[in-house]
Amino acid sequence: MSLLLLTTSGITQETAWEDTCSPAALDTANATALVNVTLIDGTGAPTRSGTTVVFSGEHIEAIFPTGSRPLEDGIRTIDLAGRYLIPGLIDTHTHVATDPSGEDTRERTERRLCNALLGGVTTIRDMAGDVRALSSLARDALVGAIVSPDIHYVALFASLAFFADPRAGAASAGAIPGALPWMRSMTDTTDLHQSVAEARGTGASAIKIYAGLPAGLVRGIVAEAHRQDIPVWSHLYIGPAGPLDVVEAGVDVVSHASQLALALGREGARSLLATDPDSALDLSAPAIDSVLAAMVRLGTIYDPTLFIYQDRPATLRVAAGLVARARDAGVRISAGTDSLAGADGVSLPNLHREMQLLVELAGLSPAEALDAATRTAAAATNVLDSRGTVEVGKLADLVVLGADPTGDINNTKQVELVVKRGRLYAPATRRLNRSSGVAP
Repeated sequence: MSLLLLTTSGITQETAWEDTCSPAALDTANATALVNVTLIDGTGAPTRSGTTVVFSGEHIEAIFPTGSRPLEDGIRTIDLAGRYLIPGLIDTHTHVATDPSGEDTRERTERRLCNALLGGVTTIRDMAGDVRALSSLARDALVGAIVSPDIHYVALFASLAFFADPRAGAASAGAIPGALPWMRSMTDTTDLHQSVAEARGTGASAIKIYAGLPAGLVRGIVAEAHRQDIPVWSHLYIGPAGPLDVVEAGVDVVSHASQLALALGREGARSLLATDPDSALDLSAPAIDSVLAAMVRLGTIYDPTLFIYQDRPATLRVAAGLVARARDAGVRISAGTDSLAGADGVSLPNLHREMQLLVELAGLSPAEALDAATRTAAAATNVLDSRGTVEVGKLADLVVLGADPTGDINNTKQVELVVKRGRLYAPATRRLNRSSGVAP
């Protein structure tokens, strides 16, 4: 257990919180004030030094300059002078329960989820798995029974051919792949109203369109899903529907940066990947411009997942270049990894690396990369009303950093304290100093 020096009505107390993967123990009934912190609230407002943020229960109650108003009697205070406060991070592309009976055992998954939370990730968007496992994990994360980000998961719609994929079989264990509410094969004769309604009944936050569907069917799925007030998230290319078909169908979020190259057709994409790495990469093409223009016009969010291309240098180069073009065109970009955390929870969550790649290879500023993992990520996950920025009334999902992430995106790795739904967690590597109340 790590110890934090708290102050209550001028009386010094020692209060412990969990720094391991057991449920957080700090009582959330009393209000807590984070004082003297430098606030980066995620709204686009200027950074504010000397700020106090007060939360009670799960929600933020007040934000004001430290010392400008008295704190209530009995409030717990944490002095964070010299520290930076940002919104909780959101990974917009994870997979935590593809194979719950195999590699994704409950024990291993919980370790990885704990690692994600202690590394500053307070929410994840899970992009397809076994909903029976996901719904249980999401429930336990919501109530604090496990140390985990909150989980928002999907029901997956794809062509019948996809369900021969072993991953679909693992996520459908005990039943017929493609015949389940969360793993549904789609044809021109599918009852879309019923399929969407059953998907919503699983507790899914969105429909994911995956593979092998024609443009007309994609349009029908999107229209019905939106009629039933559920978002649609999709791969940018699902063949035979191409990138422009997918975007113009009205999907809310598209994934995988490299798939934008398929706007040029398969041969055009192969040609880009074969470009000499020592020569300039020319990504100017009317077909790509058309997709980006449609994304801007329709407000489509781009989930690049640069992280997964790291062992494919040619693909990573093209993907990063396409993200740069999207950013310059005005497309909103979210930060997703198509993974979750370090191997079995022994390293920082991979989201920090994704933000680094967005800056170093795709040309985003550190502030833009931080936005991709907070405000825009919350919009992509359809939770911007409650997360993604530090504002009164929103959930107290917060991360305290040891250095300014807008000056260097690598500073998001300096996680010293995480608050999720008002519960405090301190990573074991950042034990707080008993004499000062801040990490050494």
